[in-house]
Amino acid sequence: MKRHLPAAVTDEQAAPRRMVRVHPPIGLSLLFRPIGKSASRPKLDVRYRLSAETCLRFSAREALGVPEQTLLLVLLELAAEQYVRRPLEVLMDGTDRSEVGRTLWESLHGKGGAELTGSSESLRLSCSWRELNRRCGSGGGGALIQGRRESLRRLCEVVIWEEEASRRNTRQRALVSWMVGDDQRVHVALNHRLAAALTGGQYAQVLLSERFALRSDTAMAVHAFLSTCVRAGRLLKIAPTTLASRLWPDADSSVPDGTRRRRLGDVHRALVGIGGLPNWTVEWSGHNAHVKRHGSAVREMTQGAVSEERPRTAPAAEPVRETTQLCRITDESASWFEPEPVEKCLPDNHLPRNDAAGLFITTV
Repeated sequence: MKRHLPAAVTDEQAAPRRMVRVHPPIGLSLLFRPIGKSASRPKLDVRYRLSAETCLRFSAREALGVPEQTLLLVLLELAAEQYVRRPLEVLMDGTDRSEVGRTLWESLHGKGGAELTGSSESLRLSCSWRELNRRCGSGGGGALIQGRRESLRRLCEVVIWEEEASRRNTRQRALVSWMVGDDQRVHVALNHRLAAALTGGQYAQVLLSERFALRSDTAMAVHAFLSTCVRAGRLLKIAPTTLASRLWPDADSSVPDGTRRRRLGDVHRALVGIGGLPNWTVEWSGHNAHVKRHGSAVREMTQGAVSEERPRTAPAAEPVRETTQLCRITDESASWFEPEPVEKCLPDNHLPRNDAAGLFITTV
């Protein structure tokens, strides 16, 4: 199989700003939302019309919060770094004969996973719990690790149902799958659409250094959305009420007025906080926020590696363009992006292995 390998990366480019390439629906979707620590989590049930023929439904027994979004971004960061250093080891498809690769692949794609190759090529990564916690901005204590395990479990439990009206068939895909090897390292596989953003597909840029400078889950969620739909040098006009309706789409007449005001205040403070970041400006005109991302806010990383195969240049990735599909967004110059048509291991008994949820794009 013909594989594209990345080019070399320099120490200067591996900067602490921690740029993550994200499949655009990660930031634009309603999959992640602020959830109170004491609140019981609602079920996840999100639908998206991918085309006239295809509808996607995302479901899970628990909704995904901002900690789950942070964890997924960190997994993408780790996968990109390991792809740079060991591309042949990290790339995976249905032909992988290692026990780790075969188990992860089958968890991603179900019983028919062995037949899926080519465009379904994906990435896998390995790390320790301590490394995951460090990159997520916390220590390595037992309670913190347990919380991270719960977040990973929630990501694994998300199931997507892809329905094609003309063919009358339905398929499942996984967002991530995981297992723990006999070396006690965590092995994770990413859905091929997530992986494509790291290997040459369409992507948005999210800076984890900016994310961790923000003080609230609401601010982190808003930052991820704005990072996805606003390119460097562009302006987005949006009302805080619009952002609030994105973060809490189930708000209805049963929500107390005090809760509505608190949420709107949280969004306003989130925008103010984002405006204080070096690469962002937020100005106000009436009830609308004018959000601008400055210059080349993120420096592109030229990825690369040395391997036993002769390196080949990876195709240039295409950044995502802004969306005009949000209600009350008035930037006339924006345009909607086109979605792109260690061997012996012991499974961890605390997390499911046959989980699914990968091909996702959700509307706003």
